[in-house]
Amino acid sequence: MPPMGTPGAGPIDQTYTSFPAVKTEELLSVLQEMGLAVSAEDVAKPQSAMVQRVYMAFLDTLAGTLPDMLDARRDEACARMEHSEIFEDGIAWLLFYREVRAMMDAATVHDFHLQDLTRPHPKRFKRHMSALVNFFRFRSDRLAEFDELVLDTEELENRRLDLEEGSEQVRSALDALAAQRRDEEPQVHALRERNLALSDQLLRLKKEQGKLLGEVDALKGEKAQLAQHQSDVQHELHTVHTELHKLQARLAARPDDVRRQIADLHTQAAQERAGVRDAEAKAAALADKLQVLAQLDTDVAHAHAALEQIAGALERIARETRILDEAQHALAAHEEERAALEARHAELARETEHATHALAARRDELEAQRSASQARLDALTARLGEVSRTRKERHALAELRTNEAQAVEQEIESVLQAHEAHYAKMQRDKDALCRTAAAYMDALTRALAHA
Repeated sequence: MPPMGTPGAGPIDQTYTSFPAVKTEELLSVLQEMGLAVSAEDVAKPQSAMVQRVYMAFLDTLAGTLPDMLDARRDEACARMEHSEIFEDGIAWLLFYREVRAMMDAATVHDFHLQDLTRPHPKRFKRHMSALVNFFRFRSDRLAEFDELVLDTEELENRRLDLEEGSEQVRSALDALAAQRRDEEPQVHALRERNLALSDQLLRLKKEQGKLLGEVDALKGEKAQLAQHQSDVQHELHTVHTELHKLQARLAARPDDVRRQIADLHTQAAQERAGVRDAEAKAAALADKLQVLAQLDTDVAHAHAALEQIAGALERIARETRILDEAQHALAAHEEERAALEARHAELARETEHATHALAARRDELEAQRSASQARLDALTARLGEVSRTRKERHALAELRTNEAQAVEQEIESVLQAHEAHYAKMQRDKDALCRTAAAYMDALTRALAHA
């Protein structure tokens, strides 16, 4: 913090401004928000110490410059000088004035001088406070907008990163599905060909099954006929046996007729046996056909199971195809959103680049001002060194004069003491002479009275 009470020149003429003037109440409200206890009388009659505290608070709020930072810069500048204690106050003042001057330039006040800190003028102080309050409001409004833009940018950046990560995951999943699909394509083609072959075989088997079922129905009908014929033959055999017993009973009476009947019966029985053998052969062939039909039913069941497996595989492939299509649609949507975000990011990048260029221009301008201020500081430092040397010479001369004055004072004091002693002696002599004269006058008066 710079020292208080450095002398300066008289007040400078006030210039016109492009910003609105603020009322004293509004200024006091802003200063109270900044933690400064300033009254209306302080604003009406500004003092150097109060003004410096106010400007230091605005430096802290608007520029982020703290007293410790100024002290550190002062110590750094004085560290390279001999007898730095002589220059500390002057350098501190120059650093503080340079920071305040830069802040006032940013607030569109270009006629700020050192005496506005050391010997403030009420009207100029009020005008400078109006500029800083308007600049503070503008900065607060823009700071909120800037913070909002920063948050939106961070949110968009995080969303872009999430979308890129999700896009990478979807792309990886799609690549995995595509690779799995490519790997399964030979199996799918084989299953399709097998499905077609099994379908053709199933159609052939169905046709053959239809034929065999027709033959089975025909054989069943023939079997029923043969069974009926067999029962009829058995009934006839039973009848023949019955007749044979009867004929055997009558054999003794007519043997030739019986023999003839027996021969006829044997012939008929042989024919019946031949018919039975044919029926049994047909029944055996029918049993073989039934066994073939049973095997065919088993093959058809296996074919149905294989068809169900193929249908499940086809359904799974169709489901995975739908999932792949949905993933491709989602990827397309992500790509569109990513393109929009990239456009927004490019726009923000352009705005950031513009702001960077503006900041660089402002930095160059401030650097030029800093160089000019540094040159002025160097000149002032040289002037301060010259003044310091002159002050040392004057201090030495003053010390010499002081020693001479002290010697003269001591001599004067001794003369005064001698004078006082002589005066006291003369006073005592005067008193004694007065007493002697009084006694003489009394004696003379008495003598004249007696005469």
